[in-house]
Amino acid sequence: MQVYVAPEVAEVDALHPYLTVSAFRASPIRDQIAKQAETLHSAHRADDRRVRMQIMSWWPDARGRTVDEVMAAPFTSDDARLTLAREYGFGDWNEVHSLGEMTLNAEFEQALDEMLAGDPDRLGGQLEQAPHLAVTQSKYGHRATLLHYLGANGVESHRQKTPLNAPELAELLIKHGADINAKANMYGGGQTALALASSSAHPREAGIAGRLNGVLGAGSL
Repeated sequence: MQVYVAPEVAEVDALHPYLTVSAFRASPIRDQIAKQAETLHSAHRADDRRVRMQIMSWWPDARGRTVDEVMAAPFTSDDARLTLAREYGFGDWNEVHSLGEMTLNAEFEQALDEMLAGDPDRLGGQLEQAPHLAVTQSKYGHRATLLHYLGANGVESHRQKTPLNAPELAELLIKHGADINAKANMYGGGQTALALASSSAHPREAGIAGRLNGVLGAGSL
């Protein structure tokens, strides 16, 4: 199944090639985010513009500035940690640090990988064995469910990808008990999957926004 990946999302993947390495993903959430912050800080210092999506989206001081202005501005290691903390739905680095040795839910992360790869058979098989995954929330600060991730908006940058069969994947999740009215914590909180999808450029660029929004909006409050 084809997956739409915007150029800026592909740049984030390229900037952080370790994101899919199993040892990295098994490490504490705090350590994962700290590693990415180090990479972001170093890349900004090297004028590597693959940082643009993360910094422009999540660094508070980027607001109202152009990419050129942001690349020329001072960007400290603390700025990088704040940027990554916010990208993952936390208020600041202290919230990330307070997680201690907490690790991700490997079962949820596997289901998320299968969904974003556009694989309904593998995702469906996992949901049959573990139906609670349809309502499980990410351990990241945004607390997104699998359905929220299909909105490709407000979650971590490298996962803002849109399988072209996203409407069918949404139907599969709903069939297994996903709540279309569930709220996640991005953009001040209270975001449904429909709110995220309808304001995201990625499903629109992928050409499936209308169908996805139709599925996510059916029966919503």
